[in-house]
Amino acid sequence: MIRINLLPVKEAQRALGRRRQTSVALLSITVALLVMLVPYLLQARRLGQVTREIDQLNVEIAKLNEQTKEVRDLDKKRADLQAKLKVIEDLKDKRIGPVRTLEDLSTAAPEKLWLVELNDVGGAATITGMALDNQTIATFMRRLQSSKYFYDVDLVETSQTEPLRGTLAGDIGVAFKKFIIKAHIDYLGKAGKAPPVAPASPPGAKTGT
Repeated sequence: MIRINLLPVKEAQRALGRRRQTSVALLSITVALLVMLVPYLLQARRLGQVTREIDQLNVEIAKLNEQTKEVRDLDKKRADLQAKLKVIEDLKDKRIGPVRTLEDLSTAAPEKLWLVELNDVGGAATITGMALDNQTIATFMRRLQSSKYFYDVDLVETSQTEPLRGTLAGDIGVAFKKFIIKAHIDYLGKAGKAPPVAPASPPGAKTGT
């Protein structure tokens, strides 16, 4: 009778099964690693792109901040220049203002009205004079009020003088009205009105040079 030893075959089958199990385990581990590693690599790549974009944006923001600073500096220089020009213009107006003020005062005086005295303290003027009647005084005040150098014209006092002989009017025995008028003088010729304020530019609006 022939005997066949099957032990080596079984041992080979068991070894083959172990190798298969090992291969399956290694494959599973590899797949698991890939499953965890691929998203990490993708996220790292995306993070790198986002970092580069942020760096680029920071560079652009720095450029814009520098441009904004230059614009602010230009606006400040322009405002300083305009303020200096305004001071120069005011000085010019104040230099010629008194002359024109006296011209308007003389022009406003009608016939039969004589100016006796003008006192000016800080732009507050007191005008003293004599007139033939109250109507002449009213005409003088109305003309003075229409001047751009006088405003807030107000009659403070009137009084009747004694009849005079050989008066400036050439009449004999005529009584005059003495008057005192208070007014404010604006040597800039703006009638006491402040200059108009320019509307503010909206944020981000471009300004001309």
